[in-house]
Amino acid sequence: MRFPTRIFATLLVGSLLFLTGCDSLNLEPKDELAADQVFQDPALAQSYLNDIYARTGLGYGDPMPTPGAVDEAFNTHGHPGDQNIQSTLTPGDRGIWDSPGWRPPDNPPYQGYNWNSVYSSIRDLNLFIKNMKGNQNMPSDMRDQLLGEAYFLKGFFYQNLMKLYGGVPLIDEVFELSGNVAQYQTERGTFAETVDFIVADLDSAATLLGMNPRRKGAATQGAAMALKSRVLLYAASDLYAGSKSPFSGSNKAQYVSYTSGDQTSRWEKARDAAEAVIDLGAYSLEQTSSHQAYHELFTKGNPSGTIWARYFNEDASYNHDQSTYTSPNGYFSWSGDTPTQQHVDAYDMADGSNFEWEGADPTPSTPEAREPDRDSVDAENPFENRDPRFYANIQFSGADWRARPQGKPATTDPVGVIQTGLYEMPDGAMKFGLDTPEGPQPWNSSRTGYNLRKFVDRDIVPHQEQAYNPWIFVRYAEVLLNYSEAQAELDNIQTSGSGSMSAMEALNMVRTRVGMPPITSSDFGSKSEFMTHVREEREVELAYEGHRYFDVRRWKMGPEGYMDAHGIEATGILQGDPINLQERDWKDKNYFLPFPNEEIDRNPNLVQNPGY
Repeated sequence: MRFPTRIFATLLVGSLLFLTGCDSLNLEPKDELAADQVFQDPALAQSYLNDIYARTGLGYGDPMPTPGAVDEAFNTHGHPGDQNIQSTLTPGDRGIWDSPGWRPPDNPPYQGYNWNSVYSSIRDLNLFIKNMKGNQNMPSDMRDQLLGEAYFLKGFFYQNLMKLYGGVPLIDEVFELSGNVAQYQTERGTFAETVDFIVADLDSAATLLGMNPRRKGAATQGAAMALKSRVLLYAASDLYAGSKSPFSGSNKAQYVSYTSGDQTSRWEKARDAAEAVIDLGAYSLEQTSSHQAYHELFTKGNPSGTIWARYFNEDASYNHDQSTYTSPNGYFSWSGDTPTQQHVDAYDMADGSNFEWEGADPTPSTPEAREPDRDSVDAENPFENRDPRFYANIQFSGADWRARPQGKPATTDPVGVIQTGLYEMPDGAMKFGLDTPEGPQPWNSSRTGYNLRKFVDRDIVPHQEQAYNPWIFVRYAEVLLNYSEAQAELDNIQTSGSGSMSAMEALNMVRTRVGMPPITSSDFGSKSEFMTHVREEREVELAYEGHRYFDVRRWKMGPEGYMDAHGIEATGILQGDPINLQERDWKDKNYFLPFPNEEIDRNPNLVQNPGY
């Protein structure tokens, strides 16, 4: 097998984008590369994998992949995930999952989730594994490391498919273009088979990999174990739990849920997988003394809590522009995915009590049910005394930020304070702020009254400077929350059972390190009420990291995650009223994506998901 020059060039570019501070590859250009050259040369084999790492996708962008397709965000410019929001997904119109968005068709926006891109990567990984196994022309430690990374990446791509579709075709071999077309028409794996397949790959990765990455951003033993924790948490969840599945009566149930086995044993596996990561002792939570310190975990680095991330490289001009994507229009930026009022309301008060629009239903079925009593303390001052993560993640009316761009914005606001409201001037006149539709570039103004602060480095000047803070795929806080949820489902809320600590202890490790008070037995009266704390903690701690879209599904909370999008109409620095922005709808079929029409046409053995 030979690789054309363009593939060789891709390998070289991939190595430069992936690595920081390494020697460049001293290789002469060749018209073609033979497979034995690629898979027997450590540098080329590493570059081959680097190219696949670059296909894992990331959460930065306008739009971000999933927040605007669930109750976390409202996209200012119209989210290509409206099919999700309106429950109008069809096999022929899958919106964000196929649309090229702002990028060319050969680089789809959600590459780590895109069907064609993912299966192309899986084929490349199968080819790599086939050629690397038993390869005696490479040092064994290097061979094992690279093999482990390939198994990890394969597990990563398959867990993305599992989250979207349930069971999928499971492919371990390398199909060639010649031969009977039937060889390509792989039957769809059941949900149980898919989970086992992913776990086997991640176990192989963990066995082969060490704890320290051989290069920045490479997979490690801890990353494989943590990803396994995520997969098993999903597998144990109610969406996939036999008779609890919305599709338990369907003749396709085996593809989207377990049809046998014990959910309790699955929760035990999820708990044990998370505990195995904790027991490594390799990761810890950064103790953040202020909201600014917490914010900097995502802009300046979080070495002790990051398990696996995608890094950017200033030397290779490999960067992102999240500051431009999500900063307010008063900074000549785009206000892409803006936080909804539902998400903002999820942040507790600093004393641990729930934030409430007093007199309103906290989980309304209609916008009218949420009308606040403006005499309540919370409603009158909705941005005061909140969870520190609120100030780290959300830009709101009156929030301190960076200096304005030169010109009219800087003259109007020399201090740099977010202005998303209507303000009374000293002469009594009312004036809209710089970050409203009355400000610069009104088409880029937030409609929710909020902008995203998380991931945005205040030291980066939008449009003028690029950002290099990494996209974190897996971090230690998620593992602790995985453990807490599994223990709670096993009724080990205040006792450790067969684990090393209780669900409450693990949950409080995440809360208290940001200065929030611990959850105590007086804060809940039942397992259901404690699970509400767990779910709210995941919503806040893992905000905008790509979890919420899938969490509301595996919890079977689709209707709650797809209520109409709300924002706030700010009148003054610390006042505002909720407003309804967008009608949203939910249908149970949207717990899973439909397979694309063209894939069903190509492969008659690919059984479509229920409801499509």
